[in-house]
Amino acid sequence: MSEAPAFHPQPSLPAFLARRPWAVRTIYVVRWLFPLALLAYVGFKLSELGWRDMWAARPGNPGFYVMLVAQFFLQPLGDFLVYRNLWGASSAPPLSVILRKRFLNSAMLDYSGEVFFYFWAQARLKLPPGMLLHAIKDSNVLSAGAGLAMVWIMALALLATGGLQIPASVNENLWVYLAIGSIPLWLCAILVLGHRKVTVLSRGQIAATFGIHLARSFCVLTVEFFLWYLSGALPTAVACLQFVALRLVVTRLPMVPNKDLIYVGAGIAAAGMANLDVTPIATVLVILAAADLGLVTLVAGIPWALEQFRKRHAA
Repeated sequence: MSEAPAFHPQPSLPAFLARRPWAVRTIYVVRWLFPLALLAYVGFKLSELGWRDMWAARPGNPGFYVMLVAQFFLQPLGDFLVYRNLWGASSAPPLSVILRKRFLNSAMLDYSGEVFFYFWAQARLKLPPGMLLHAIKDSNVLSAGAGLAMVWIMALALLATGGLQIPASVNENLWVYLAIGSIPLWLCAILVLGHRKVTVLSRGQIAATFGIHLARSFCVLTVEFFLWYLSGALPTAVACLQFVALRLVVTRLPMVPNKDLIYVGAGIAAAGMANLDVTPIATVLVILAAADLGLVTLVAGIPWALEQFRKRHAA
């Protein structure tokens, strides 16, 4: 049996940035320029609709707001179950740390929360560095694969209900698009087939992690469907399914910051192209984005900031 790989953190990236201050400045400018441009576009579109009309079009069903809170906690709960299964109950990270990880992924760049999570676990958990690194890396790979599997399931559901029409240009090269779009699933297959050559996780752990991420994705999409359905902003269940699929595609975009803003802009554009009433749709889109940012700040960002403030004050 081949020896299990054990990778250790390398200081190459910090050293590279330390020697090249221009790279740090470039990252900083891009980090803020992109969301500012998005915010300007979304703000312009919302101002065209009228803020008073949007306030009047807000959902009145209380179930919508219950689903809004439930949706927020599904992702961190899934991550908690994944790492509890991989590391054992005694080494399972508290939900507060999982929420901080999500806060960083939402407020900063994708995977910045994973970097924080790795160093938190390295400092506090008595686990081999290889297990820490592989658990976090492979969990993200399997999460991407599970998310992509849900994309294909949603696409098939929309095709079956007439909610998706494949353009002729795409249909001519369908296998090429399928091969490129299936890269996360290929990576999952490499984990299973390569096994001990590429990961320290057992095949049972790989299967359980993939299953948890897939179940979480299904629950999130179900809640999002009922969010749109209860909002009354869309005329049919098929339209609700289309907007759920749109958000799923946006969340699969790699290394793209501020995906909520992208979803708001894309949703407004899609509503206009479909000749739907844009005002209630834009209202729901704004509520979804604001609720996610507000909840992650309230339950993770503010408590974390207060904890750091108390530690510095005590020191």
